Amino acid sequence: MKTTLLFKLAFFSLFLTLSTSIFAQSTATPDTVCAGASGKIYKVSGQTGSTFNWVIKNGTKASGGTSDSITINWSATPGIDTLKVVEVNFLGCPGDTVSLAVLRLAPPTVVVSGTDSICLNSATVLAKLQMNFTGQAPWLVNYTEAGVARTVSTSSNPYNFNSQLFTTAGIKAYIPTSISDRLGCSGTYSGSASVTVMPKPATSAIMHY
Repeated sequence: MKTTLLFKLAFFSLFLTLSTSIFAQSTATPDTVCAGASGKIYKVSGQTGSTFNWVIKNGTKASGGTSDSITINWSATPGIDTLKVVEVNFLGCPGDTVSLAVLRLAPPTVVVSGTDSICLNSATVLAKLQMNFTGQAPWLVNYTEAGVARTVSTSSNPYNFNSQLFTTAGIKAYIPTSISDRLGCSGTYSGSASVTVMPKPATSAIMHY
């Protein structure tokens, strides 16, 4: 009985050493999430019957307990954190600490600005309308052009653009309605631009005097 127990302990000690050498490593590149992101799932591989002690500094554990998988709601404050986990097998032996650097990215912003003027039945050509960004490119911006929904995806900062061809006179407004970055993080939007479309002259018929 004593020999069998010693053999079992030696076997699981060897197994633990091998599994630790395989899984006890950190990523070289930080994981990136949106600041304030919720429902992010993290998982490790371990032995059957083990418990996992997770350490989170700038977030809360939404689910997972001491299992090999947890769900985290991250802090809305941008910054960098280290997610840690220690596996303890059913014999009570702890493994090495496994760490993952997590970068919480600030939400993107866009500011729309610029003015221009054109004649009726024409479009702008000098690219005086502009979008200025912060955050991670590329950005996806939804905006309205004279009330018509438009979308642009760009990595240029600033992004200069022209109007469509207008067939009615008046002031045409450009108003942002949403922005997201390469991670899909939603951000804040502000500002507006405008194009003044000037009417053509209304010349009378030719009269013969």
